[in-house]
Amino acid sequence: MELIRAFSVPFGAARDLRRYFGRAVRRFQDRARLALPTENALLGDLGGRFGTFEEFLSAAGRDRDRLPVTDLARPYAAAFLGERYPERRSRILARADSICAHRFDLLGSGPKDLGPRLPWHADFKSGRVWDSRAHFEDLRSGLEDDFGEGADVKVPWELSRFQHLPVLGQALWLSGDRRYYEEFRAQVLDWISENRPGRGVNWTCTMDVAIRAVNWVWAYAFFRPEILADRPFASAFLRSLFVHGRFVAANLENGGPVTSNHYFADLVGLLFLGVLFRGAPEADVWKGMAVTEIAREGERQTYSDGVDFEASTSYHRLMTEMALFSLLVLERSGFQLPALRQRVRGMVEYTAHYIKPDGLAPQVGDNDDGRLQILGEHDADRRDHRHLLAVAACVFDDDALFVLAGERWEEAFWLFGEECARRLERCSAAPRVTVTGRHFAASGSVVLRHEDLYAFVDAGSVGLEGLGAHAHNDTLSVEIQACGRDLVVDPGTGCYTPDLDLRDRFRSTAFHNTVRVDGEEINPIPTTPFALPGVDRPRVARFESRAGFDLVDALHQGYTRLEDPVVHRRIVLLNKRTRRFLIEDRLEGRARHRIEWFFHLAPSLRPVDSGAAPKAQFRAGEVEFEIEPVILPEGTRAFLEEGLYSAGYGRVERAPVVRYDWTGKLPVVGRFALKARRQDGVRGKVTP
Repeated sequence: MELIRAFSVPFGAARDLRRYFGRAVRRFQDRARLALPTENALLGDLGGRFGTFEEFLSAAGRDRDRLPVTDLARPYAAAFLGERYPERRSRILARADSICAHRFDLLGSGPKDLGPRLPWHADFKSGRVWDSRAHFEDLRSGLEDDFGEGADVKVPWELSRFQHLPVLGQALWLSGDRRYYEEFRAQVLDWISENRPGRGVNWTCTMDVAIRAVNWVWAYAFFRPEILADRPFASAFLRSLFVHGRFVAANLENGGPVTSNHYFADLVGLLFLGVLFRGAPEADVWKGMAVTEIAREGERQTYSDGVDFEASTSYHRLMTEMALFSLLVLERSGFQLPALRQRVRGMVEYTAHYIKPDGLAPQVGDNDDGRLQILGEHDADRRDHRHLLAVAACVFDDDALFVLAGERWEEAFWLFGEECARRLERCSAAPRVTVTGRHFAASGSVVLRHEDLYAFVDAGSVGLEGLGAHAHNDTLSVEIQACGRDLVVDPGTGCYTPDLDLRDRFRSTAFHNTVRVDGEEINPIPTTPFALPGVDRPRVARFESRAGFDLVDALHQGYTRLEDPVVHRRIVLLNKRTRRFLIEDRLEGRARHRIEWFFHLAPSLRPVDSGAAPKAQFRAGEVEFEIEPVILPEGTRAFLEEGLYSAGYGRVERAPVVRYDWTGKLPVVGRFALKARRQDGVRGKVTP
C-alpha cells in the first residue's frame, strides 16, 4: 500500500503539472485570439478585400443580403402598425421605454429597476456578483459551488443575451425617436467595456455567447443606418461581434456523450455571424460548419416524429425556434436542405398539436422560459408558443398554421413584412382550424382533443438518450383542459440551481399527475440537478382517435426494480359525446404496497366542498370541475392538500392537490371520471 502511494504521488503531480501547463498555454493563445482586434486586424480577417474601414462600412451599407430579415421598409412598418394596430404600437413603445429606464422582469424577478448602469455580472435577485476579471474557465469550473446557495447564474446570462434589443429597434422604426438608438448604443458599449473577451461570467456558457451574438445581429438589422453612420460605435460593435464568433468556434459544446440544445445554439450563432461577415475566410468556415452540423443535429436531436429528444415542451419550443430560423436564414442565403425542411415541418406539427385550446403549452419536463430571440409580443406568457406557427405558416406557405397562431402573428410580421400582412388579411375571415388527437409514436407523446377538450399524456422516455437532463418523473402523467380553463396541470419547474431541494421537488413523481408506489420515484433522482437516468421503459400499447372518443393505453416499468416488481398501466379516455375524461390505472404486482394517486390542479380552482369525501369538486369563475372516483379499493383515503405551481422560471405560487392514498395487496385498479361544465352552459373558448 505504501509503495503504491509512493509511486502515485509523483505521477499525480506530473498529471497536475501537465494540466496546469496545458491551461496556461490555452490562456496565452486565448489572449491573442480573443483580444478585440484593431480595425486593421479586422480588415485582414475580412480577407483583405477592403483597403480602409470606411470602405468596409460603405460596402456593408449596400449589402442587405447579409441580414436575416426581410426587405421590410420602415415607413411601411410604422404605417401598418400605427394605423391598423395602434395598441400593438403602443405596447412596443411602452416596452422600449421600460428598457430605456433599465426596468427589467427576468426569470420571475418581477419588474425591477436595475439602476443607471446595468449589473452585467450580478444576480440582482440574490445579490451574488461574479468577478468580471476572472477567466471564464475558472468561473465555469466553480459554478457548482453556488448550487443550492440561492444564487442563480442564469440571471446575468439572461440579461446579457440582449433579447430586449429588437424592441428598441422596433421602437425606433415606429416612432423615429433616436433615443432608442442611443440606449442601444450605450448598453452595448457599456457591456463591451465591462466584459473583456473570455473574462467574466458572461463568457462561461458558449450557448449564451451565441444567443447574444444572434440578438446583436438582429439589432444590426434594425439599426443598420444609424450604426454605419456612427463610425466609432460601428467599429467597436462589429469587432466585438467578430470576437464572439471566434469564441463560439473555439468553445463548442459538443464534448459530451450527447449533444443538446446548447450545441445547436452554438451553431445558430455561427450561422448568423457567418452570414453577416460573409466572404471573410474565418466566417466562411463558421458558416460552412454551421450548415453541415445544423442539418445533422436537426435529425440527431429530434425523433423521427419531429419531437425534440429532451423530454420537454419548453426545450422543444427553443429547438423549433432555432431550427426554424436557421432554415429561414439558410434558404434566404441560397441553400436548399430538404431533409432539414421536412424535419422542421415535423417539429412545427408537434407544436400545433400540443398547444392547448387556450393557446398555451403544457409544461412537460423543464421550463426555463428559454428563447433564441423575441421579435414580437415581448411580454407575452412564455408558455405561449403560437408565434412559431405564424412564422412557420410563412415559411411553409400554410394558412392553417397561421389561423392556429391567432393573434400571435407579430414575430412573422417583422420577418415577412407585406407578405405576412396579406396573409393576415386573408386569414382573418378563415374558418376555424380543427386539431385532432395524435400519438407521436417515436417520442411517446400523446394528445387527446376535441373542440375545447384537451389532454396531454406523457408516455415518453426521459430523453437525451437516457440521460434525462431536462426530464421530470412525469411518466404517464396527464394535463387536462376544458371549457377554456386549465384543470389538471403539470406544476412546472420552479428553478434550477438556486434551490436544489425545490428543484428536486418539481422533478419528483409526487409533483406530477401520475401514481407513486411505496413512496418511491419512478426514476431515482440523483444528486446532480441535470440528470434523471431513465429506468421506467414506457411504451404506448394502443392509441385510437375516432369520431366519438380518443384513447391511449400506456404502461411503464419504473417500479419493477422493487423487491416485488410493480407495473403501472394507465388508460386515458376522452369521451367526445359525454365530454368526460376517464383515467384508469392498473397496478400489477403480488405483494402489499402503498399506492398514491396525484391530481395537481390549476391555482385558479377553489374547492366547492371540504375535499374530505372521495369526490372532489372545484370552481374557477363560471367553470365547475369534478374528480369522481368510479372504482377505488376499499380503504382508500382522499386528501385535499396544498401544493406548488410554477407558471414560469423563478415564479412559484400555491395550488390545490388532490391525493388518494391506499395500502393493500396488488393487483389493484383505480378509475376516475373527470368532467368540467360551465354554469352558463357556454363551452370554453377555442383559440383562435
